[in-house]
Amino acid sequence: MPLIYVIPESYVGPVVALFDQPDGVEPVHTQDGLEVRVPENGIVKIRGNPKLGHSRAFPKSTVVFEREKGDGSREVLQEAIDPWQDYDQNDNPHWKVGIRDAQGNLRTIAVSDQKQGFVFDDFPDADKNKVMIFWHESCQDRVFGPESEAYLAGEKSAEDLHVPPCGEFVVGAFNHIRDWPEWMFLRGKGKQEKSGIRNPTYSSIQELVDEANARAARKKTEDIE
Repeated sequence: MPLIYVIPESYVGPVVALFDQPDGVEPVHTQDGLEVRVPENGIVKIRGNPKLGHSRAFPKSTVVFEREKGDGSREVLQEAIDPWQDYDQNDNPHWKVGIRDAQGNLRTIAVSDQKQGFVFDDFPDADKNKVMIFWHESCQDRVFGPESEAYLAGEKSAEDLHVPPCGEFVVGAFNHIRDWPEWMFLRGKGKQEKSGIRNPTYSSIQELVDEANARAARKKTEDIE
């Protein structure tokens, strides 16, 4: 069964899912998959680490993102795919980005040769204003513990430091994301060295949670979309 993230319509920003958490929630079994809800701070703690598969509703996806509206109805969100290099019949390289739906259909978009800007600037205008999922990936390269310096120095691996299985992604519309302030991103996503932040480590899971709680409060006061 796929893992289904149920995201409130009002939520935008980064999401981190931490598995094997004793204080985590049990996914809810439905006919479509295993559901977990994204809380206000975006940190999803999950008890255990369920083995993922497919369902009749989602035969080509092991992870699904559903946006829940105020009336209880849901919209399955598309996922933006990071740039990759493709080759034409003459072996000339071309960069592309993509938009994938939960049924596995991938729409490819050619990346222009502009020197500045964002990798998703070549999305059609209609897609730039749609809420979708960005930068969905594992966060096993993050370290949640006091020995982060040993990890950065290459002395210990994430496995040595017992980093929990985790995944991360960002929810938002591209035209809004590109204007988000730096504090809207996780460390290592939009943060710069000038901020004095060593990326991408957190000294503990609690530090990640504290940062997320502060972000949630600030989003309300600054009306971030």
